[in-house]
Amino acid sequence: MSSSNPLVLYDISSPKQPRSFAPNPSKARLALSFKCVPFTTEWVDILDIGSTRKGLNCPVTRKLDDGSDFPTLPMLRDTVSGRVIGDSFDIANYLEEKFPDSGAGSLFPANSTRTGLDYESPHKDTPFFAPITTNAGSKNADYARFNLHIDATFSAQMIIYGEFLPFNPATAEGVKALFCKRAHLSSWDGCSIRGEARQQLRAAFKVASASLAELFMVHEGPYLEGKQANYADLIVGGWLNQFSIIMPKEEWEDFRTWHGGVFARLHDALQENYFVCK
Repeated sequence: MSSSNPLVLYDISSPKQPRSFAPNPSKARLALSFKCVPFTTEWVDILDIGSTRKGLNCPVTRKLDDGSDFPTLPMLRDTVSGRVIGDSFDIANYLEEKFPDSGAGSLFPANSTRTGLDYESPHKDTPFFAPITTNAGSKNADYARFNLHIDATFSAQMIIYGEFLPFNPATAEGVKALFCKRAHLSSWDGCSIRGEARQQLRAAFKVASASLAELFMVHEGPYLEGKQANYADLIVGGWLNQFSIIMPKEEWEDFRTWHGGVFARLHDALQENYFVCK
């Protein structure tokens, strides 16, 4: 892949442009940057994701709890072969296969100590209206399992922060209506949590993230393996990127102090070394 034929990443647009805010597109963006693969971005409004996937003949990979399609991003299009990949984990596998020796090394290193890959989320049995992708049967199944458990841990926290998602002003009301329908909420006001209830949820988040944080202390960070990142770090980093954008400033600054600051160090290292937004 050359700079004259870059890959195309389909990411969710927002007033934060060109900043990527959603966790799964951020995972893909980190993987592309980790591999030093040339790419450009197509920004897609949330209301246009379904038609964009259909236009690229890319089937949905997730279903809502009522069985209907849940069209999501990212997608990655290879402008040379025409191939389109429609899931962040599948994108990581594709990049590893196509560019095994590029960039910062292997996303799934054979010599890994496998630190953290047996992580189990305290929210592993939580039902979500948009079930989490298992990537069952994928290559690098241990990382797929890690991805599943990380998504469970952080998806459970979106009850606190969903109201701060940065929607495009022109389509915000339509997106809110869509999200309310998906989440079985009567109105967007149900996303707003304040006062003691909010503090209790944030305290529970801190407790729920403790076992994950401990894994980043095994080799003294900032990554699970110490000084060398792999795809497991990028999975967590995708979520940290979102929280850095949507959390109220004072809550983000507080979050950065949790568990000895391990998530702050991971976020800062990934942003400095691998997060490219263009």
